[in-house]
Amino acid sequence: MGSPQEKGGFELAQKTIDAIRKAEGAAEAAQKSAVKEAEEILVQARAQATELKGDMTRKAREAAARREEEARTQGEAMMQTAGAKEQSELEALRSQAAGRQEQAVKQILSDLL
Repeated sequence: MGSPQEKGGFELAQKTIDAIRKAEGAAEAAQKSAVKEAEEILVQARAQATELKGDMTRKAREAAARREEEARTQGEAMMQTAGAKEQSELEALRSQAAGRQEQAVKQILSDLL
């Protein structure tokens, strides 16, 4: 066997090697953990993106449906207003025509008598 110095040097070298192996093992475990965590973050990000896309699509469709309904309501109101105006103008023309007819009859009677 060797001297106590050689034995102590060997133990120190063995402890150093063991410490290096332990540090390498810890580094490898940390790397695997980081990769796993990164993959989980990606999965969560994809899920959130899909959910966000769905929400945005739903909101856009709802907004489009509201605008369509507003346009329909506005169009109906415009048609009712136009119809009422047309009816009013028609009544005014009928009244005017009746007045002129009466004047024409009076004029004809006046000319004949």
